[in-house]
Amino acid sequence: MLPMTPSRTLLALCPMLALILAGCLNDGARSHSDVDRTDRPVYPDELRQEMVLDVQVIRDGTRIRLTNTTAKEFGASRLWVNRWFSREIDGFGVGQTLDLSLAEFRDRYGEPFRAGGFFATRRPDRLAQVQIESDGRLLGLVAIPEKER
Repeated sequence: MLPMTPSRTLLALCPMLALILAGCLNDGARSHSDVDRTDRPVYPDELRQEMVLDVQVIRDGTRIRLTNTTAKEFGASRLWVNRWFSREIDGFGVGQTLDLSLAEFRDRYGEPFRAGGFFATRRPDRLAQVQIESDGRLLGLVAIPEKER
């Protein structure tokens, strides 16, 4: 048996280091077949956005804040971001302000909206469009990007 030199030790450890590095680079990604899709909503393509409400959605880092400045109260509804990510809300009353984490918005595969933040390893998604689906209607909200404030 040959004596273990530092170069031979390093050579023996290379396959193990490669596996560890590959696991880190995977970034926790899952294949779409690994995720249970049974109760994940799909964007309602059959609905057409009827109008844009005067409700501003202000992004503040990894969160959004919106205030219902209309005269309409919404019951249990679903908020859609970029026609892909969504989350349920219990209601949205007149004058009510919602402060929501963008990471709570999920797509049909269960993947979260990439909101960014201090520990983010990938570039955050852009907030381009926000809609509310309520009572079989789809209504637009006004998305205010961070850099415009």
